[in-house]
Amino acid sequence: MKVRKASLAQIVAHAEREYPFECCGFIIGDDEHEEVRPIRNIQNLKYAEDPARYERDARTAFLMEPRDHLAVMQEIDRRRLALKAVYHSHPDHDAYFSATDRAQACTFDPAEPDYPGTSYIVLSVRNGSYARAAVFEWDTDRRDFVETDLQIAEDG
Repeated sequence: MKVRKASLAQIVAHAEREYPFECCGFIIGDDEHEEVRPIRNIQNLKYAEDPARYERDARTAFLMEPRDHLAVMQEIDRRRLALKAVYHSHPDHDAYFSATDRAQACTFDPAEPDYPGTSYIVLSVRNGSYARAAVFEWDTDRRDFVETDLQIAEDG
């Protein structure tokens, strides 16, 4: 996956700003441009309301605010753009695609991603500073997400 330098800088800033909690959002666009859409992580709210149902807080989980999520999906449709990437951070952990990440990416059918053709970016943030980003894409043969190369494109 190729991400513009400015987009990576925006998602890194988002991840560092939200530390020690996970951040989440989207990168949308087309062949000519891309835009970052941060989404509010409501995991702490849900955990406070019902810790039996939501067993983890936002230090180790994210839940996108549904209205914000829907608004981005409607924008994509209205502007005829693509959902290029879903991103989130792992505070004080490595940039890997966890079993929870996979389950969230395949909510409708555990054997297929909810957003085919979309990449998933995980950022490692350690002690409040960006450490590394990794990108994961669906491998149809393995029927699973695999790490692929993250290419940084110059802006412009």
